[in-house]
Amino acid sequence: MDCNIIKDLIPLYIDECCSDESSEEVKKHIENCAECKKIFESMTNNITQEEATFEAKKCTKINDWKASIMQSVLFLLSFLLITLGVYVEAGVGSYDWGNGLTAFNVVVPATGFMLSLTNWYFVKLYPSRKSFSWCSCLFSVLITLSATVWCSFHYEWNLLDIFIKASFIDSVKGISFIFGIGIFLTVSFAVISKILSDLYARMLGKE
Repeated sequence: MDCNIIKDLIPLYIDECCSDESSEEVKKHIENCAECKKIFESMTNNITQEEATFEAKKCTKINDWKASIMQSVLFLLSFLLITLGVYVEAGVGSYDWGNGLTAFNVVVPATGFMLSLTNWYFVKLYPSRKSFSWCSCLFSVLITLSATVWCSFHYEWNLLDIFIKASFIDSVKGISFIFGIGIFLTVSFAVISKILSDLYARMLGKE
């Protein structure tokens, strides 16, 4: 069969759209004609590359979508926890002993975690996934500590009195009793921030 005819049939042969007789003729011709075989291999490689590119783009879009959903869910959950903490705190009288405890132990850690999520918008600026995850963890802790200092002034808690008026062991016990839940949540959120930020960067293809 003439090469020009074979060249016209090659795309149909690749797409398996020609008859069995034509397919057989094309197959035999390609095996014996170097030029047509080269054209066939070139077309096949192009199709394979296009399919691979399409799959890569599709996978990237899916991962971007998953990363966005995960960040949004974390924002929502931390916001709900903050709202719950504010609601409970609002029910405590201004002069009650527990005034400020919910803020210290729930609202502050949740706020620190939620604000640390804003760092995720800058993931592309970090040189590596590892540096990004550690910075996210550090931001969660630093924001929480800053909020704790602000909270102590707001509620007029002199935290130094706990250490000045008591022994070291009693001070540690007092801190653990008063801020135990807050310390636990702060550490937990820091660990969660590191793990999930690493997953988030991985979804976005960060090495």
